[in-house]
Amino acid sequence: MSYVESLLGRGEQILYIARQHIFVLIVNILTELSLIAVLVAAGVASNVAFSNNPTATIGGISISSLILLICIVISVIVLISGFLDFLRWNSEQIVITDRRVLQIRGVFNKRVIDSSLEKINDIELRQSILGRIFNFGTIEILTASGAEGANVMDRIEAPLEFKRALLEAKHNLDRGYGYLDTDGYTPGRPVGGAIDIQRTLEELARLRDRGILSPEEFEAKKRDLLSRI
Repeated sequence: MSYVESLLGRGEQILYIARQHIFVLIVNILTELSLIAVLVAAGVASNVAFSNNPTATIGGISISSLILLICIVISVIVLISGFLDFLRWNSEQIVITDRRVLQIRGVFNKRVIDSSLEKINDIELRQSILGRIFNFGTIEILTASGAEGANVMDRIEAPLEFKRALLEAKHNLDRGYGYLDTDGYTPGRPVGGAIDIQRTLEELARLRDRGILSPEEFEAKKRDLLSRI
């Protein structure tokens, strides 16, 4: 069982999974590689500069060798930092379920932020020109708690698809059912009348055609609805 699956409640289904765009990872790694290149160049330059003065030492070690050693150590630290950046990018996820949005952070120590779908008031999407070119952007979810309840997801991949999936999940929850809610419709929100049943069947058929509902689940929902007429 994955870490995400261990967070799910009974009957809760995952609808969409996103993470930060790979562009963010590439920029971080390129920055670190540039720093390593500068350090290597500095080590070589210092070695050349002090090669004419081999008697210059600190603690029995020549200055040129000491500077080169320092540059190598810092370069190794930067490489480790780049590897941690990859692990962080790979492990941090943003998950939309039929009940909430989960923002999972951390490589070893995990932090999970929940935003209930029913408490989401507004969804703000911000995309720069670069974000529109490479298909990444920032999503900010405003909950019933106001400004303190804002949940920011920075530079995630395919932000338009993420926002669309989130709006559809909230819409279906507000209508009184989830995409894959195996326990039937929410109590207190019964489907009443042939017109409501017809509209609900059409909505379920669209979900089936998109592959969100399986044919078996669609037929089970259909039988349940028709039994209410």
